[in-house]
Amino acid sequence: MTDKVRLAPVGLGRWARVLARGAQRGDLIDLCSCFSRDEAKRAAFCAEFGIQRSASSYEELLADVDVEGVIVTTPNDTHKDVIIQALEAGKAVYTDKPIAHTLEDASRIEASVAAARAVFAVGHSSRRLSGHREMKRWLEDGRLGEVSLAEANFSNERGLELTPQTWRYYADKSPGGAFIQLGVHHADTLQFLLGPVKTVTAHARRLYTSSEVPDAVMAILEFERGPLGYIGTGWASPGVYSMNLLGTKANLMYDLDFTHWDESQLADDWSTLRAQFYGESVRKPVELPRTDMFREQLDEFALAIRGQASVEVGAAEAVRALAVVRSAMESSQRDGQAVQVDEVMAAAGADRSLA
Repeated sequence: MTDKVRLAPVGLGRWARVLARGAQRGDLIDLCSCFSRDEAKRAAFCAEFGIQRSASSYEELLADVDVEGVIVTTPNDTHKDVIIQALEAGKAVYTDKPIAHTLEDASRIEASVAAARAVFAVGHSSRRLSGHREMKRWLEDGRLGEVSLAEANFSNERGLELTPQTWRYYADKSPGGAFIQLGVHHADTLQFLLGPVKTVTAHARRLYTSSEVPDAVMAILEFERGPLGYIGTGWASPGVYSMNLLGTKANLMYDLDFTHWDESQLADDWSTLRAQFYGESVRKPVELPRTDMFREQLDEFALAIRGQASVEVGAAEAVRALAVVRSAMESSQRDGQAVQVDEVMAAAGADRSLA
């Protein structure tokens, strides 16, 4: 494709730069403009990524006929308004996960995507990690057998760094704390691997952060097809990213060095996947093909705008992942009572038929 897809980042913080580097590692996307309310941020972003112009207002950006789509990395609680405004302006939208900070906002976004018939993608990129893609292949070709248990953890130290000047500090902006920021990745990936979650039982605690949000969450998932799963996620430890699948024929154990998360083109160099087969005690390494989760997801978004690909993670998948987070928080508030995910979705007005 010689005519690159013209996209514009919106919200020019650290994550916008991570995604911009991912986009520019490929040859499908032209970052043709950008927007932040901060003029100095706009100038610095343009200089860093060779962008020729920026917009002084969001309305100006959306009125730019050259911009085919936006890449949204604004705070979670702003997603609904930013996304819906772009959809109504006829732009394709890629937003970083989670789709929104509340399930109600997520449902509004899902309805707007359906009404606009727009290309819409959500950055649940971790399902694209090579270890998870290999797990999917083992499930599909039968090497793993039938899974009975799944174990996953995604934790880091960010909760210890939160201050009142950061939006993640506040419960109304980042409800669920570590779970909505980190655990939501596993909520998506586990459903990608094992199908929808039926019920969630969880406990959340605020132990060591000075913020309003929990820094330790443990959730037990019951999948509709039968297996049980565990998601642990915290904000008060060095970085951990892992997932184990326990099957009747084999176990798969995946681990990634979180310090290299931002460099997705190198993540496979810092990952290990090991297999333990039935009747054996040795855990053998599994070769992982090269992946680049940020580049691949943005390339797919760009190709979908041109009608040459379909988006893997859209509104329905993102809503279902967020519903697991919401169910976990409600379970914790009920002292660990099991919560039905479909009931939580229905109460928030989510379209379960698409999930």
